[in-house]
Amino acid sequence: MPSSVTSWLRDMADTAVPVLALVAIAGGTDALIMLHSKDLLAVYMTGNSTKLGQSLIAGAWSKALPLVSVIASFFVAATLAAWLAARLPSWRAPFCLTSTALLLACAVPLAGTAYPVTATCLIAAGIGAINQTRADEPGISFITGNFIRIARHLGEGKFSAAAAGVGRWMAFVAGAALSTLLDFLYGTGALAILAATAFAGACVALLARNAPQA
Repeated sequence: MPSSVTSWLRDMADTAVPVLALVAIAGGTDALIMLHSKDLLAVYMTGNSTKLGQSLIAGAWSKALPLVSVIASFFVAATLAAWLAARLPSWRAPFCLTSTALLLACAVPLAGTAYPVTATCLIAAGIGAINQTRADEPGISFITGNFIRIARHLGEGKFSAAAAGVGRWMAFVAGAALSTLLDFLYGTGALAILAATAFAGACVALLARNAPQA
């Protein structure tokens, strides 16, 4: 590939575009989970934790175990991705995005009108990995935290930073909307498209990594 293209990719990596793309993937994944796995959430661990507490009090062990499995899948994948990324920092983005793509792809054959626990666990693991793609962005899928940061920036008069936060929220909503449309048009193919998008991101990150320094 021409060096001018790889140099452009390296320059783009320093803009907001990669983060917005990651947030959009998270939004798209969350939309599919809301459509096909209402009791088990792959992106929203706060909701899973609340459901777990309710299940424990109700003695509903059959509901608690799947929740623990999804939470553990998210946490273990996020931890492993962070561990490997810390040891191979220059490979962080390609590795995390490839991991996300593979995990989502593995969930595709299992997906249906209602996602089984195994599929949701794989998707949760993929979201755990994508959250480690950027060392400076630990909460790609954490939209509640994003709103807190927007409010703080507004309160401090940092309007450019607040606008960037609004952009992230809009990217999440756009990803969710597009994924919902893809689900309507292609069914389980929507999840495959998300996996392919994550893999494309990994390829772009790899090219940017190999671009010559300016």
